[in-house]
Amino acid sequence: MWQFFVKGGVVMIPLALCSLTALTIIIERALFYYRANRWEEREIKLLKVYLGQGKLEEAKAVTNGWDSALGRVAAVIVQFWGQPRERMEKAAEAAGYAELQRFQRGLAVLDTIVTASPLLGLLGTVTGIIRAFGALSVVTQNQAERLSAGIAEALYTTAFGLCIAVPVLFCVNFFYKVVEKQAQKLTFEAEEIMAIMQQSSGESHETSN
Repeated sequence: MWQFFVKGGVVMIPLALCSLTALTIIIERALFYYRANRWEEREIKLLKVYLGQGKLEEAKAVTNGWDSALGRVAAVIVQFWGQPRERMEKAAEAAGYAELQRFQRGLAVLDTIVTASPLLGLLGTVTGIIRAFGALSVVTQNQAERLSAGIAEALYTTAFGLCIAVPVLFCVNFFYKVVEKQAQKLTFEAEEIMAIMQQSSGESHETSN
């Protein structure tokens, strides 16, 4: 493996950095999405029951101890109890956008690595070919060795760049699908929570009148 790295030349250094960065982000994102995918069914049901019964303080208590994307969005929505639907929607949209940013963190870096890795491999190909032609232009005893080294650099960097880009591309596309699915869940649950709140708050006003 070390010989492979050495024969690839200096371009292998940024390629190796791309590889390590991509691996770190992929592992971190996979763990993050795994935790985020465990939706707290008990908290969701309990919150909807309290809101439907008009028990605002109990609903706030549920959201205060609920550390998740939906919990944070729900906590913001609950603060707008009894207020116009438009204000609730704007607050929910802002909170949802903040959570979406958390879900998308690191994906732009992976996109860059997918694009940059083949280009770095192509750069290594060019430098390797330059070295190979340089060896052909000078007749020495180790001409064949220098020629093979240039060709090896050209091939190794291209192969390494593609080996990084292809799996990272599959991972980043999968992650975007996960983000899209989570965004749909957040939107659905937030809409349902706001509908329950609006209905319950309207019934409370009618009762008081």
